[in-house]
Amino acid sequence: MRARRAVAAAALAGALAGVLAGCGVEPTDVVEVGRPAQGAKRPGAPVKEARLYFGYPGGLIPVSRPADAEVTAEEAVPLLLLGPNEPEKIRGLYSELPRLAGRAVVTTGEGTVLIQLPLDVTRLTPTARNQLVCTAAHNGVPGDLPPEEVRVTLSGGGRKVPDQLCDRRFGVPGQAAPTVSPAP
Repeated sequence: MRARRAVAAAALAGALAGVLAGCGVEPTDVVEVGRPAQGAKRPGAPVKEARLYFGYPGGLIPVSRPADAEVTAEEAVPLLLLGPNEPEKIRGLYSELPRLAGRAVVTTGEGTVLIQLPLDVTRLTPTARNQLVCTAAHNGVPGDLPPEEVRVTLSGGGRKVPDQLCDRRFGVPGQAAPTVSPAP
């Protein structure tokens, strides 16, 4: 009985090998179609996008907006203060930052950012603070520090909140923001 199973298994393996070897797939040359992939960034290359942080029901999440050149913290913070655009709102993203009665002033140094706002910065919610801090830290700050090490100071209304770091508790890195499906 064992010999018969062994012979049957060997015959099946031989037939399978023959079928796989002669399946008719031939090698081809490279066929170029469309634009090259653009999802991966080259290490050390300037990123041509603004990275803004908005709230969503699960915390805080980064959103990338295309740009023509590298975006600095001075350029990104005013974009953040405008709030999410319509497609971002449809995805359920929001901002806890209040509308400002004046202008924000952003100044960068080696691994540091100072954001001056026309309001008492100690009254901002933790989410609103982290929106500002993470957006500033993830956009063109001199000194080549990782964003988690960029120190951001919030100032305004005669108050200061110094040496803030982007707090990852407000979002899970790599987690996608929720999508909203239309009602049936």
